[in-house]
Amino acid sequence: MERRAQIPARPAPWWRTVLWGTLCALMSLTSFVFSETGQRAEDGAVVVVLVGFFVSLGLPLVLLWRRRAPYAVTLTAAATAVVLPVGSWTALVALGSLISRRRGPDVWWTTAAVAVATTVTVARDAAGRTSGASLIKTLLAPAGSEPGTAVTLGWWVAPLFLALGMAVAVGAGLAVRARREAAVSAGQVSAAEQRTDRLDDQLARQRERERIGREVHDVLGHRLSLLNLHAGALEANAPPDGQLRESARLVREGAAKSMADLRSLLAMLNEPLSAEPAEPDLSLVDLPAMIGETVDAGLPVSSSVYIDGAERADPALARGVYRIVQELLTNARRHAEGRPVRLDVTGSPSAGMHIDARNPYEPSGHVGGGQGLRGIAERVELLGGDLAYGLDDDGRTFRVTVRLPWREAAL
Repeated sequence: MERRAQIPARPAPWWRTVLWGTLCALMSLTSFVFSETGQRAEDGAVVVVLVGFFVSLGLPLVLLWRRRAPYAVTLTAAATAVVLPVGSWTALVALGSLISRRRGPDVWWTTAAVAVATTVTVARDAAGRTSGASLIKTLLAPAGSEPGTAVTLGWWVAPLFLALGMAVAVGAGLAVRARREAAVSAGQVSAAEQRTDRLDDQLARQRERERIGREVHDVLGHRLSLLNLHAGALEANAPPDGQLRESARLVREGAAKSMADLRSLLAMLNEPLSAEPAEPDLSLVDLPAMIGETVDAGLPVSSSVYIDGAERADPALARGVYRIVQELLTNARRHAEGRPVRLDVTGSPSAGMHIDARNPYEPSGHVGGGQGLRGIAERVELLGGDLAYGLDDDGRTFRVTVRLPWREAAL
């Protein structure tokens, strides 16, 4: 069975249905009054007149269903126009709505049925003996003539009214369909342009990431390798039990870990934008060790880390918390070097994660707006949390507070 095509369209406003229904009711009632059947009220055929009157007013109500059952509504209105002289106005309106929304042979078979009904309606009206029994003759009668005046019509009048009614219905339906198809096409073109813009943006970003990766590899990688090499030589030549040897060891280990992080960063930059970040697996259990490394590097940190169920945290949450704490300590070392830092990290499945970092505020330092805080803000947003930062303790302390919802690792 052939599938009938349907043109998507938004529902028309309710007032449009009311307007068309009212016009059809008035015209149907006018057609019935100016008909042979309508004139029989003078002969006592009250029942026939009442039936015609109620059908004229009630038939346009089927237009309420012209979108849900367009074929049934159109054919019902056409059949009623053949049986009773109420005109094919409702059928023509329903046909225009049908053509505007549907395609296929069924549409044109229905159009033929409406044409037949309109032909019967026009021929029956034109056959009225006087102008009072024919709407067409009333319209074409000489000005000032009596309702019962006999009017002679040319052979071309009935075909003209038929062609005019069908042309208006079919033309209006095709015009509305063309407008809807143009709107759909415009929407598709706009969507295609948006997809193209997104692809161009992703391609540009990917190229920029690759360029940054090459620059970082060529410059920073070379310098870290030299730093690792010189730190190793210094460690080998330093006195066995001296502070210099221990400092050289810390520098060498830090350079080696920086090289590992650099390789992970380069791998992430070289991956497609849609891929998951290729960061190393980080756990909340590793937080104390990372804080300890910061203390060994010379930053005085007073920390409290208590996380219930740290090993069950989602890797994305663990990685985010690790990087946020790492960036907070880096910012403190950069903007308040040598000043004590207070860090509290708590978390549990019921209470979520809470990070609170405080360090003395240096008036010459930067309060917000730096790359570090922007990076933290992006991570917090991706994890669905909240970030707050600013001066506290009457302007003597710079404080950063992060709250993140708990995310359990998938089993």
